[in-house]
Amino acid sequence: MNKFDYAILLATRKEAERYAIEKRVPIVSQEGAALLSQIVSIRRPQRILEIGTAIGYSAMVIAASMPVGASIVTIEQDPDRFSVAENFLTKAGLLSQVQMCCGDARQIIPDVSGPFDLVFFDAAKGQYPDYLAAVRDKLSSEAVIIADNILFRGLVEEQGSIPRRYRTIVKRLREYLNLVNDQRCFHTDIHRGGDGIAVSYYQGRANHV
Repeated sequence: MNKFDYAILLATRKEAERYAIEKRVPIVSQEGAALLSQIVSIRRPQRILEIGTAIGYSAMVIAASMPVGASIVTIEQDPDRFSVAENFLTKAGLLSQVQMCCGDARQIIPDVSGPFDLVFFDAAKGQYPDYLAAVRDKLSSEAVIIADNILFRGLVEEQGSIPRRYRTIVKRLREYLNLVNDQRCFHTDIHRGGDGIAVSYYQGRANHV
């Protein structure tokens, strides 16, 4: 069995939600959490990679639905958030199944052993194309990549002028969507709940272009 008490996990997750509201830490939306849980339940990934631990909330969402024997590698660049996440995941009883890494995901991923059945992006939006490039050779044959906040306040689909402070992020998110929509190795669905979530189903190495 997975080595955690579900009631304790759920209580810790609720505590993390309250912390996020109080400290104004962005976490996956309720719609996003529901979709993440659903995909994990259906796909039953054994090896999971999360980029953007924040306070550990989404790792708890994933853990609650993952199959027996599954494990998570989660990466967070901010040392303060990493420390908070470590406390929450310890309280939830998950550290035996979660490998926590602190640092830049682009530097850490090459040294992390795959393959991964599910990858969740919820970190710096402007780096999504870089994360995709870093994980592509570490995907299992039927992997799924979930990218949160992909529509970024609706601006990614906006036809008009984009505020200057958001232009780089919007440009990079559009680049990411082009990558997972225009290549045969992915089939991508866009879910519009929350701030938009892209779910990309890997079609295997034979379809690389």
